[in-house]
Amino acid sequence: MSTVSLLFPLLAAAAPIAQAPGVEPTGDQRCSVSRPALPAGMTGWARRAPLAAGTSTRSAPVIVVGHGADLRLAPVEQVTPAVAPQREPDMGETAGLALFQVARPGTYRVALGDAAWIDVVRAGRALAASAHGHGPACSGIRKMVDFRLEPGRYVLQLSGTKASSLPVMIARAPQVAA
Repeated sequence: MSTVSLLFPLLAAAAPIAQAPGVEPTGDQRCSVSRPALPAGMTGWARRAPLAAGTSTRSAPVIVVGHGADLRLAPVEQVTPAVAPQREPDMGETAGLALFQVARPGTYRVALGDAAWIDVVRAGRALAASAHGHGPACSGIRKMVDFRLEPGRYVLQLSGTKASSLPVMIARAPQVAA
């Protein structure tokens, strides 16, 4: 019996490594030994709840600001967008809608766990983003986009992804001291 055949069962048994709650596996070896600090205001990312995204604004669920969700998306052909996406979707992609309420004016951050196009819509028009970024390494947050919002109800429109489920969170962005 070769040394390789003796080692294989040991390596296979050692392969599963527990992930910290809310942290998606990555190819980075450092992610298996350290738990990253989440950005300020993003603690809800680690406690996401499953939620089916809407295929229209009428069927869109409400995401509570500060709470994370794993949004189950639908094939793009089944989704009626709130506004035409700024990027034309490809066949085989998924999309979905959710509603959220802003109580205080300020900058709000949309965080995603995978690549997707983000539109925040109010009164029938997509709003311009004020900043773009990425989450900390090993956090499971791939993309963060900030929007300056006034109190009111908004539509979060996600498209341009192949993912069937997308980790998402909307949070008030930390204020930067002047």
